[in-house]
Amino acid sequence: MADDLDDGGAQAHVLDRGELHVHLNGAVPLSTIQEIIADEATSFPAGFDLERDITRLTPCKSLSEYLTPWQLLRLFPKKRANLDRLAHAVFMSLAENSVRFVELRSSVLYLTGLQNCTPAQALERLIESTGRAAQQYGIRRGLILTVTRGDYGASNLCTLLQAYEDIGRPKDVVGLDLAGDEETPYSAELPAMIREAKDRYGFGITIHAGETGRVENVRAAVKLFHADRIGHGTAAGKDPDLMDLLAAEEICVEVCPISNRLTGAVPRDEAHPLQEFRRRGVPFVICSDNPAIHQHGLADDQAAAMAEGLSICDMQQQYEIAKHFSFMECLN
Repeated sequence: MADDLDDGGAQAHVLDRGELHVHLNGAVPLSTIQEIIADEATSFPAGFDLERDITRLTPCKSLSEYLTPWQLLRLFPKKRANLDRLAHAVFMSLAENSVRFVELRSSVLYLTGLQNCTPAQALERLIESTGRAAQQYGIRRGLILTVTRGDYGASNLCTLLQAYEDIGRPKDVVGLDLAGDEETPYSAELPAMIREAKDRYGFGITIHAGETGRVENVRAAVKLFHADRIGHGTAAGKDPDLMDLLAAEEICVEVCPISNRLTGAVPRDEAHPLQEFRRRGVPFVICSDNPAIHQHGLADDQAAAMAEGLSICDMQQQYEIAKHFSFMECLN
């Protein structure tokens, strides 16, 4: 589907864009990846082929297959200067897609091992690098700290929050995200910890849920985690009661049309739930997820949304919708 995109109409009429769901590692252009791994002499994982495995251009058999690029993406940057290089390239790509503000997601802690630094230093470096790049391209940016499902989710959240405290609760950090394979359980205490962080720090909460067909995960994101936004949430389209709940609570779904097709969240022979979301009053914002992995940016995702049945008028409203549901105080 991604190869069939016709984004001319969307790009011609939409002048400003806001991006609320994009992963830092998944937004690094291939040319920059090649430069950094050459500079750092990065060893490839066993069996990993750069040409074959770093992009995802056709639908995958599973979410696990889709995530193959991260076998390499989590191995750099080891050098502080390359974090700057990486951030510069990401924001250049965002600017090319007319993105005026972005909430950028990162798990942060992988940098501590790569750069032999503390979690606080890793967070501080990420803030500095992305902040400089954002300023250079005239883009407002906030950071969302990502915790991955699994046995270490709760302890990693504690580490991230302590790092946030250690550097003075910077306003650059605007939210928390729970990501990872939805088949992987999380610790029982994690929802309460995220709710507490929301209340204590004023973070916005976004939860990856309903990407792999589990409707109950979307409901848990609302009821247990007190999510303000849902990442992907495609499974909700199959549950009218859940859609009514999202509409009533004004919980925004971060829809990533290209990613949804590539991961199999929406099979090729099924309609995307975007039309149902609109019909039932579920707020949604079009996002790009991992644009470099897809070789398509946010403009292409908006074009893909139009191919799924939305109008140019819908796309022209997206900037204000993204502002409304953003976690960044400077936009509200």
